[in-house]
Amino acid sequence: MSETMQALLYLPSYDLEVREVPSPRPAADEVLVRVEAAGICGSDLHGVASRSPRRAPPLIMGHELCGEVAGAGGPAGEHLIGTRVAVNPQIPCGDCVSCRSGRENVCAHRELIGGTRPGGFAELASVPLRCVHPLSDRLAADVAVFCEPLATCVHALRLVPDGLVETAVVLGGGTIGVLAAQVLRLAGTRTIVVSELDERRRRSAATIADAVVGPDDVYETTMELTNGVGAGLTVDAVGSDGTRRDSVRALAAGGTTLWLGMHEQDTTIPAFELVVREQRVQGSFAYTNPEFGRALALLESGLIDPGVARQAFPLAESGEVFRRLLEGSSDGFLKAILSPAHG
Repeated sequence: MSETMQALLYLPSYDLEVREVPSPRPAADEVLVRVEAAGICGSDLHGVASRSPRRAPPLIMGHELCGEVAGAGGPAGEHLIGTRVAVNPQIPCGDCVSCRSGRENVCAHRELIGGTRPGGFAELASVPLRCVHPLSDRLAADVAVFCEPLATCVHALRLVPDGLVETAVVLGGGTIGVLAAQVLRLAGTRTIVVSELDERRRRSAATIADAVVGPDDVYETTMELTNGVGAGLTVDAVGSDGTRRDSVRALAAGGTTLWLGMHEQDTTIPAFELVVREQRVQGSFAYTNPEFGRALALLESGLIDPGVARQAFPLAESGEVFRRLLEGSSDGFLKAILSPAHG
């Protein structure tokens, strides 16, 4: 194994450059993954654009990754060498009250591969054994990287008190919104409305939803489709002040809104209506390791197809790709995927 590798490095100057860096050395309870593909997440872009402390440079980002186990730090991982794996980037402490109660996703001491430690925007990544999930050879890498955002949706929808939702509204037609709509459809939701500002995303969501509208029309469309009752569930995959207000406004009495997006910190919502109509606001964050496994099973079975326009780029072009995405230019694709193993 080479002593050095190529990686997209997020620098203290807040620039992103492909550089030669030392190859990681896995600990006894870790394996070394040769990265086949790593998705650029909206949270990566937001972290750089806002200079968020959740993405503190210097850092190799990339928390949506898959690849092949190329080495092991100890005997426990040697049997995995040569195995294709999807990587759950969440590393909980395993000892706090949240972890011991099965809510490892809200562990206050958790680490994140690609967030607090080096991630998948590199040729190699060192990851704990508990984080790897074997992949079949038939699952394409550009599909496998969607396991992480899909797991976020699997977890969120398990928080809904009513298992069967007749009508749901999804605010935001990006990766999380499209995947949430697919999980809802799989769960039996009959009518799905997606609200999205961007025309390209609206076209993508139209293959899944019954109605795709702009933000200004989401309330009226929902009321029309439900005979004035409102949706039993709304899912905010954006997290702006406006989408959070819309998520409550479009709800039926007794309905639940799931907040996944984290675009803005503060929000003003119609609290009086929330109280008198007995509506519920439910925050949702990340997922547990078993839920990551469930998401992978959905992809492996073909029950979920990401349905998101995507394009793969070699690692050598990653800095330029990142800059274009930060400027809002995506040339027709909704998801950029880096392929370190292919140059």
